[in-house]
Amino acid sequence: MKLTDLTFTELEIPQPVTRVVSLVPSITETLFALGVGDRLIGRTVYCVSPDPEVTQVPTVGGTKNPDLKKILELKPDLVLANKEENRRADILHLREQGLTVHVCQPTTVEEGLAFVATAGLIFAREHVADAIVRDGVREVVAARDRSAQLAEQNQHRLKPRDHTRPRAVAFIWREPWMAAGSGTYIGDMIETLGGAHLLHATEDRYPQVSAEQVVGLKPDILLFPDEPYAFQPTHLQFWREQLPTLHADRFRICDGQDLCWFGARIPDALRRLAPVLAW
Repeated sequence: MKLTDLTFTELEIPQPVTRVVSLVPSITETLFALGVGDRLIGRTVYCVSPDPEVTQVPTVGGTKNPDLKKILELKPDLVLANKEENRRADILHLREQGLTVHVCQPTTVEEGLAFVATAGLIFAREHVADAIVRDGVREVVAARDRSAQLAEQNQHRLKPRDHTRPRAVAFIWREPWMAAGSGTYIGDMIETLGGAHLLHATEDRYPQVSAEQVVGLKPDILLFPDEPYAFQPTHLQFWREQLPTLHADRFRICDGQDLCWFGARIPDALRRLAPVLAW
């Protein structure tokens, strides 16, 4: 099978693919959802879903520091990587040693669903992938319908809001505070769910932000995903003090995997996150 990946590299992928190393947690989860988890011979230490099935797969280090020697010794048919999560030098090294490495980087929900379709093709599981994609598309359409209904309802309020898409900021780190910015999957997830991603035009994809900057954006919702930083309720107090007029329930901890991971979890993630981006 010939495929061109994100790096514009034309890959010759052997068929069937029976020995796979995944360097991306969301890809590992997607392979299990497609029913080909038994073909995984290596994963990163951050590939933790689905539990406990994934624990049977040997680890090959982290996303940023994989054990390249171990991966080569495993002799996989295919290595699955991601431009954002994995280092270019590691990908090039594996390719130079003769391994086939497929690189992706979905930055939108639709691209995340497209990856599911691609994986279905690679592993001859198109029928399973198609079902996941259809489910995801239904949820995207449902989210758009909710936004349209909200806009219609707003016209009939005695005091209409000046905007109907709740303005959101999603933090990813503290000390320093950092948030999802332009060109990020998180940002598109916010927009897909009917929110307004306030940091959509930043120069950096994950900029540091000050209290003054965030306050000046006049957010309606602040999101605190539980990964990559494990935000706890105590971490929200700082922002409650910065935005004392914002109601307490607008400071929301959410599932970081649902907000950040692309792939097979998208349909359920959209369903679970819908209340998180609601007024």
